[in-house]
Amino acid sequence: MSRLNFRRMRATLVACMAAAVAGCFSIGLGGEGTALSQYRLTDLSPQVEPRATSIDRRLLLSTLPSESIGDTYSMAYTRAVQQRQFYQFASWTDRPSERVVNLLSQRIEARRIFDSVARLGSGVGGGLILNVGVNELVHDVTAGTARVEVTAELIERRGRNLVERKRFIASAPVAQENAPAAAAALSKALTTLLDEIVPWLERTADALPPPEPRPSRDGKS
Repeated sequence: MSRLNFRRMRATLVACMAAAVAGCFSIGLGGEGTALSQYRLTDLSPQVEPRATSIDRRLLLSTLPSESIGDTYSMAYTRAVQQRQFYQFASWTDRPSERVVNLLSQRIEARRIFDSVARLGSGVGGGLILNVGVNELVHDVTAGTARVEVTAELIERRGRNLVERKRFIASAPVAQENAPAAAAALSKALTTLLDEIVPWLERTADALPPPEPRPSRDGKS
């Protein structure tokens, strides 16, 4: 083989390899490019007005165990009801259930619903536990919407009595078929859910009978 032919073959091979690599980096949805981008769910609601008087209870927040695709760091989208796929170059900075609990905690504290709000396992006591689980967090490409589904359950810690469990679902339109637009719409849908969860929690806690008196330091009520 002549040197000229060898050079031509090598140039052709390099061009084919470059085309193959370029094909690997194309995800066919949204054109995010090749760099991995991370997004964070955001509460878009304006400042919350606090209650005049807090409920005489302390609340602990916790995440519900979940095997759901919606509660992963990967950002999911779907083109069919029973199918889920992930954006190749987009992910969440926080696990969705952890982020939802953090945003919910901020809302509850701003509203001053309870005497105190803390995470379960933080060493702070509390008579009520609010468990939160993310069932769905997906960009529905066919419908052009972002959908969020969350389950919340309020439990009285003493006796482990389930006070109430409720599922919340919200959606928001997605402007474009890409990860940035999906993340923005999912934050909008989540804000709608927070607008529903906080009043539900407040009403449910308000309807509970007064808690038993807390013992004083000397052992007396």
